[in-house]
Amino acid sequence: MRIDSDSIKTGINRMFRGAAAAAVTVAILAVQPACTYAGVTYMPYVTAEMNTADYWLSLQGGNVDGVLADAAAIKRINADNCANAATNMNDLINYDKTIDTDNLNENLLKSSMEELKAYQSKGYYDQYGNNLTDELIESIAANTQSRMGTMSGAPMYGIVVKRTLQTAFPTTTIITDEQGDLNFDYNTLSAVRVNEPLIIKSVSADGLWYYTLSVNCYGWVKASDVAICASKVEWENAWNIPDNRVLVVTGNKIHLSESNTNPATSNLMLTMGTVLEMAPEGSYGARVTNRATIGNYVVYIPVRRSDGSYTKELALVSANADVNEGYLPLTTRNIITVAFNMLGETYGWGGMLSSNDCSGYVGDIYRCFGLVLPRNTTWQAASNAFGFDVTDCSDEQKAAILNNMPIGSVLFFKGHEMMYLGTVGGRYYVISAVSSIGYYAGPGVMRTRSVMINTLDTERANRTTWLRNIYKLQIPYMM
Repeated sequence: MRIDSDSIKTGINRMFRGAAAAAVTVAILAVQPACTYAGVTYMPYVTAEMNTADYWLSLQGGNVDGVLADAAAIKRINADNCANAATNMNDLINYDKTIDTDNLNENLLKSSMEELKAYQSKGYYDQYGNNLTDELIESIAANTQSRMGTMSGAPMYGIVVKRTLQTAFPTTTIITDEQGDLNFDYNTLSAVRVNEPLIIKSVSADGLWYYTLSVNCYGWVKASDVAICASKVEWENAWNIPDNRVLVVTGNKIHLSESNTNPATSNLMLTMGTVLEMAPEGSYGARVTNRATIGNYVVYIPVRRSDGSYTKELALVSANADVNEGYLPLTTRNIITVAFNMLGETYGWGGMLSSNDCSGYVGDIYRCFGLVLPRNTTWQAASNAFGFDVTDCSDEQKAAILNNMPIGSVLFFKGHEMMYLGTVGGRYYVISAVSSIGYYAGPGVMRTRSVMINTLDTERANRTTWLRNIYKLQIPYMM
């Protein structure tokens, strides 16, 4: 059964127009200590049972298994996001720009120096606890200059062979605002999954980094984590997979089995939203990685040869792993189930620590349905998805609209986004990957750095509530 999205939008629009006159009771923040159950600590007003998808699904009226957006609708939304300049998405498959190395070098050198100098002026540190020096800044910026020489031509085409990061600069130097804090690196921009496509525009001076475009970001990637395809056709065939051969990772992380016979795929980590191609029946023998295929999917895994070129190997993925044949149907049940697969996971700025920040978390959830969202909060909020700008609304008006927003809606305030879960006892609950909050039992900041559930009367470091700061409400699967 497919949900009538037009009726949902009509109802919410009606509530939005009438929100100014609505009489809504908003829960008043009262200091309550964190709750502890069986040794596990939760945020104030969060109970142990709330930390299950079934709890929130049980509160839903209507059909939680109805399809909210089918494959055709998701395809249209992806195309719209890609065409919207404000989302900074990249149409990789139709990319036809030539590379002007001289111009690229000039721009990369200038932008790198400016950004690094800005971090220096703020007193930021490297991984050794030292303030950023002029010598360090100059050496990092110099590495942005292409070793490919002056050229104008087509880019190279790469496939990611292990989950890796796109970074602002071609360096392993960590840039942090707290001395000794190596778990937050401003050099990190975004994560890219195994088998994701990249367009490669340049190679760093030391040859260890590629300057790349992914579908929703751009930045430097370690060359050792990417295989170069011999042609655009080979590249496209690696990731533009027929629908009947798609296998999607829907759990937080899975690992391929350890193998001495296939070291390139041994213990390989596959994260949520990874899309692999299932090998056609009859295209492989009785054994894969020296094992019988019983109880497993047979998939292709991209591999980087010793010369950096692309090939692929067969590997086995357990049928009991958190994977799905084809993209998941976009239903309420599936959205919340997938979201809770990462509950309690580490917060990872820009995708570092093999984890997610707030926008990466939401993006990975919706990638399991084939919906590709912009990279960061600003770009996601700028999409044409159905939603409301509530910048000028009071807390009561925001609450009136939230009362009619579906579970799985995305809420934004500057620098953070969260997924809406619903209301319990007059309080509004969300789940998100959170870096820090205003400490709930006293002054100061609490560095939570976890995927967690909390209420919208949680405070920020400036002691204003999350609800007060929300400026945008959005349903990313509706236009």
